[in-house]
Amino acid sequence: MADSFLYLLTSPEGLPGIGSFNAVYPEVSCHQGRPDFIALRYKDCLQSTRLPEAMGIVGPAILTILKPKAPRTLSYLVSHSEFSEDSIRRLLRQLVASGHVKRTETASYSLGGVATQLQTELWAFELKLDNPKRAVFQAQQSRLYANRAVIVVPPRQESHYLKYKMTMKRWNIGLATFDPDNGIFKISRRCRNTRAISPQHQIYALSQINSGGHHTGSWGQI
Repeated sequence: MADSFLYLLTSPEGLPGIGSFNAVYPEVSCHQGRPDFIALRYKDCLQSTRLPEAMGIVGPAILTILKPKAPRTLSYLVSHSEFSEDSIRRLLRQLVASGHVKRTETASYSLGGVATQLQTELWAFELKLDNPKRAVFQAQQSRLYANRAVIVVPPRQESHYLKYKMTMKRWNIGLATFDPDNGIFKISRRCRNTRAISPQHQIYALSQINSGGHHTGSWGQI
């Protein structure tokens, strides 16, 4: 099931009803849990601006830390992101040039006006053949760092999640069915794009992706 789902998840069209992603990472160890797949979507809402081509994993983490006000120093970004100083320096130069980040006279950094138009989504997908109680628990853990968490099950398992309807609604957990035999993916319960419950958990998850080298697909604008 995992291999078939990965093939669909990384296809140019992506998942029906959801779309494609910039990058997909299997089994990333996070502070809470180890989802089957983490998928990242990074989109610039302004048609007149262009994201730096090498945003990688460092970009979403740094933009999560920076604020429109209260500029952060380079040393602050290094200590709070777990990325190397050289990597952060290179990215900041690109973000300043593109208008996504502003550099102050004191060599600190804050979000630029363009960055307020960015949409960054981190999705966590939990594939489960059975054991819905365990699946819901794992999806709850995923919501600490993920903007959206989706449980993916075989069609015959869908009815077993009715009893968890209110819990999934409260935690903004989606549900979908996937049949590896015919490749049909269907959304049963949609989830909204909301902030991760813990931004620090999200930064840690992004740093784990960067250090672990797990990667499927390539970066680029959607």
